[in-house]
Amino acid sequence: MLSHDHFRPFFFHRFALLLLLMLGCTATVQADEQSKLRFLQQQFDNSADHSRLWQNGWFGLFAGFTAVNGIAYTQTDGEHNKYDRVVGFTTSFLGAADMLLNPMETHNFADDLAAMPTTDNNARQAKLAQAEQWLNTAAEREIYERSLLNHVLAGLVNGLAGLAVAYDDKRPADGWMTFASGMIASEVKIYTAPQTMTEAREQYRNGNLEAAAAKSDTAYWQVAAFGPVLSATYHF
Repeated sequence: MLSHDHFRPFFFHRFALLLLLMLGCTATVQADEQSKLRFLQQQFDNSADHSRLWQNGWFGLFAGFTAVNGIAYTQTDGEHNKYDRVVGFTTSFLGAADMLLNPMETHNFADDLAAMPTTDNNARQAKLAQAEQWLNTAAEREIYERSLLNHVLAGLVNGLAGLAVAYDDKRPADGWMTFASGMIASEVKIYTAPQTMTEAREQYRNGNLEAAAAKSDTAYWQVAAFGPVLSATYHF
């Protein structure tokens, strides 16, 4: 009959093997989480300047024109000119309100993510979960900016402004100019918006972290507004 001493090496080896497997799995999970966090932080950082410039620039443009039209209304003579100031104030105010209520926040996410600790497993997992949530939020905001709905809303606001000038103020030619200038500004705003996080989310979902990181150095044009001035920069 076998004694307990004969079974001790067997159980010891099995226990040691199980322990090594558990440690290996833990190390793999930790390395995977760290890799994901590095990728996400890099993507947020890559888009931060564009996001900040676009958000603050266009908000400044709309807010500036709102203030200018409001002040000009009190200083302007002539009913037609006053009507133009009211229309300009209204459309600019709506643009500024949209930028405040539905902002591009990628630059804020970049700073907030960098400030989150990774002192232990729980902190690292919480940071990764938050980063994934911010990635989704940033990507959805970029998608909305170029969506059909946003184009339609821009057309609706500018169309109503043009119709008001054309029919209510009885100036058809000026109404067309109001509509055209408003649509040009709206389309420039839409097509200069960041797109980095949309692609980053797609690559992240596919697990293609290295390829996405390599693409972050691709040259691109960046356009934003500072008050009444448009700024264009080529990044390479």
